[in-house]
Amino acid sequence: GEARESAAVVRYGALAQALGGQLWQRPFERFDFTDEWNNLGYGAIRGDGSIWSVGQAVQVPAEAELAAVFVAGERQFSYAALSDTGTSSVLWFNRAVGPCDSFEWRMVEQFLSGYQPDTLPCQPVLSELPWGYDAAITSRLDCDEDVESARPLWQSYQRLGVPFTLAVHTQTLSRTENHSILRELLADRQQGAVLSHTATHAPNWGGTYDNALAEGMQSGTLLEAVTGVPVRYAVSPFHQSPSYAMRGLADAGYEGCIGGIIRNDPEFLTARGGALAGLPAGFVGHSQQCMLHGECMLKDGDKLAIFKQAFDYAYATSTLFGYLDHPFSERYTYGWPDEALRIDAHEKFIAYIRSKAQKPLFMHEEAALDFLKFRSLAQVIEEGGTFRVLTPSNGASPLTLGVEFRGAHVQVETGKPLQ
Repeated sequence: GEARESAAVVRYGALAQALGGQLWQRPFERFDFTDEWNNLGYGAIRGDGSIWSVGQAVQVPAEAELAAVFVAGERQFSYAALSDTGTSSVLWFNRAVGPCDSFEWRMVEQFLSGYQPDTLPCQPVLSELPWGYDAAITSRLDCDEDVESARPLWQSYQRLGVPFTLAVHTQTLSRTENHSILRELLADRQQGAVLSHTATHAPNWGGTYDNALAEGMQSGTLLEAVTGVPVRYAVSPFHQSPSYAMRGLADAGYEGCIGGIIRNDPEFLTARGGALAGLPAGFVGHSQQCMLHGECMLKDGDKLAIFKQAFDYAYATSTLFGYLDHPFSERYTYGWPDEALRIDAHEKFIAYIRSKAQKPLFMHEEAALDFLKFRSLAQVIEEGGTFRVLTPSNGASPLTLGVEFRGAHVQVETGKPLQ
């Protein structure tokens, strides 16, 4: 019913608006559920000397400061700066990895693609939103303990015309009453998708590459046997996504994985979905840390305020937004008093998204990851000072890409020079 935040906070000032930023505040750590989930989506800024740590207690000139670190409300040192010197400009973050695990990454994109385009060189940036939409949203239920109990919420999503996804822990399939909803959901492949949620829901995918490989293969085989449809994507148990597990999934024939929490595996918690380091081209990851649970509803004020803020960040930064819940089981209802209140919260959240965005695109997880894969395989080519975007000819996504360049946002026409 509450959230917790560190005393250390990054605060952005007015200069951030020069890069499409706002007066954002980012605590070094914040949690909505135990010490695992930050529903606002960003990672942890550490103090342990790692690449995820804040760097040094340095000061930059006030006119160049984008953001500063405050502890218990008192300013300590600079965190980010934007400096213009003659014919060049520098964007600086007081952290080795910069803001790669946060909505703040939007400022890096804006700096590279369109900052002072009349005097400075620019680089094209491929949008994470499909062309023609100002928001993209995907959601799912992780079926840890039951599947059929997802039916009432699925029926609500059907009434709203919103695609639905189930990620299935395949031990639940030992009960045949959990089979029919999967087949019904997949009867309309535009509106429904089924993903793997592993065979045994083992922490860290079983702790080794071999165990992760087995978890992925066993789960995929059983799901295909029940539904008749191959499984192409997975959701990490507990959202733990170590690199060896991603290699195991890729070798098991999967094309991508959803995971990411503030507690662990920081290299998976990235601001933009897509290719992962050290994995084959075409295997993609997507961080989705927004857990729409009864336990995370605020006790006071607007119960959905944190979730609305999470979408607001995504909307302001052109980020593909994902959220999740779980079907009820006999053991656990995830903090929801009953199904009616849960459905009401989901419907109100979708209504808020539709009130905020002018042209939102709701997708099931397979369509969302297909688009991220399509985007990850696109190539930006520079020849003689001219940029062109080449898209894969056999792309799995029916959606098209947008590109930001020199202050303009246009639809990608493959091979055509960008102006």
